[in-house]
Amino acid sequence: MDGGFAPGEQRGGPRSVARVLELMGRLASAPEGLTLAALAGALDAPKTSLLGLLRGLAAEGYAVQQEARWRLGPEAVGLARAILAAAGDGELVSTARPVLERLAEQMGETAMLAVLAPDRRAMVYADKVESRTALRFAATVGDARPIHCTASGRVMLAFLPPPWPAEFLRGARLPAYSPTSVTDRRALRRIVAETRAQGFAVTLGETTEGVAGIAAPVFGARGEVVAALMLAGPIARVEPRIPLLSRRVCEAAGQISRRLGHRPN
Repeated sequence: MDGGFAPGEQRGGPRSVARVLELMGRLASAPEGLTLAALAGALDAPKTSLLGLLRGLAAEGYAVQQEARWRLGPEAVGLARAILAAAGDGELVSTARPVLERLAEQMGETAMLAVLAPDRRAMVYADKVESRTALRFAATVGDARPIHCTASGRVMLAFLPPPWPAEFLRGARLPAYSPTSVTDRRALRRIVAETRAQGFAVTLGETTEGVAGIAAPVFGARGEVVAALMLAGPIARVEPRIPLLSRRVCEAAGQISRRLGHRPN
């Protein structure tokens, strides 16, 4: 087949469209990138077919290849922003923005709002206000991060209703992103229980070495968790201030929740 497409996957065909969406979903859930072999195994598809699709995505800026790994490209980030806005996160972002700005200014660290991706395989940054310090955590709106070893992801595991949290903890892949990433399911379940009990999550260098994250849940008018508010910065600066920062993050998340109409019993 011309261009490496398998039968039934000609450019523009229904199966080709479905495969592209599957492909982008897999890349979105793997910020570290995936090899062609890993993608072929995950999607149960021929490498030649996927390579043709990946090259097409790369030509339009929706995918990039670095060191034999494929990742989402800058155009995919823009598409993610548009999808978030269309899904109703525009109100969430506009409501949270002043709180993010104030939190980043007062605490001197980067403040972010993260939401669960539609396929529930990753966390996605919906908005951010970076610290003004020279040494800071830099993030891009639309970036995807793993669920199991991020503070924002653990907040979702702790506060979203069943059955998804239990299903994730039972069957999701838990790859290591750093030497301190928690990949043991029992240990992760304990951490999620602690997060639920204390109302916030803390990670120290689990996704990016040297970076600490503190997150708390943001609730909507119906009492459902809709996002996680997070502060991130160098471990050396954040760890000594965890009691203060966690308190401020919880307060700020509560402010956003109230502005969204949440009234806890």
